[in-house]
Amino acid sequence: MHDEPDDTELEEELRRVAALLDPVPSVLLQAAVEAFTWRTVDEDLAELVLDSLVDHEAALVRGSQDRRLLCFHTSDVCIEIAVTSTGTSRALVGQLIPPQPASVEIRHRTGLVTLESDTLGRFSASSLRAGPISLRCRPGPQAAGRAVVTDWVSI
Repeated sequence: MHDEPDDTELEEELRRVAALLDPVPSVLLQAAVEAFTWRTVDEDLAELVLDSLVDHEAALVRGSQDRRLLCFHTSDVCIEIAVTSTGTSRALVGQLIPPQPASVEIRHRTGLVTLESDTLGRFSASSLRAGPISLRCRPGPQAAGRAVVTDWVSI
């Protein structure tokens, strides 16, 4: 038995007291909401729609445990990625759909890997360290689309 109060209940009580004694001005809340909408003014955020690590049906159909499939979508482009594990190293093979040449940046905690996709939208990288990554894809000069950024996902 614990004789100490539950931290969750204490936190909720402190939030209620703060909301009563020092509420956030509605003008500030509206400004925060408006500022948040500007986060993707130059880039579309691609939503993770498939992760074979989580989606067990995809894992059963598509392969082994050392290979992970990820798929990100926007209204204009799909980014499909296969990640292969070898110890602490990761290899990544991806494709942009519809196929298009683009600059692909793999952002990770220790830096940035910049690649170019071919005319079929394919790209690959090897010797990536395990950990969180995010991709930023900028269409080539002939494409008219906006840059696309993926959510961060741990590989």
